[in-house]
Amino acid sequence: MGRLTIKEVDDLKKAGVLDTKAVKELESKNLVGTRARGIKYYFTNGKGKVYPQLYFKGLGKQSKPSKDMVNLRQEFNKLLDKYATKEQ
Repeated sequence: MGRLTIKEVDDLKKAGVLDTKAVKELESKNLVGTRARGIKYYFTNGKGKVYPQLYFKGLGKQSKPSKDMVNLRQEFNKLLDKYATKEQ
């Protein structure tokens, strides 16, 4: 069985298939991804496209992002949804 994406878990929670307890259990078993992927956002500045990014320097492959880092990334993605343009 593969890992679920954050979006898949959110969709399952909204549909009532998963509750908070089930999500925490999946996360503890490392069955839920920690990053949202796939959508590119951009702003225009008159000369071209500018792609915003959020990067945690020093977080290597052997490290896992903390809950605060995951929450910050989710809030960052919400702001991108609100203010940036999605690339087709």
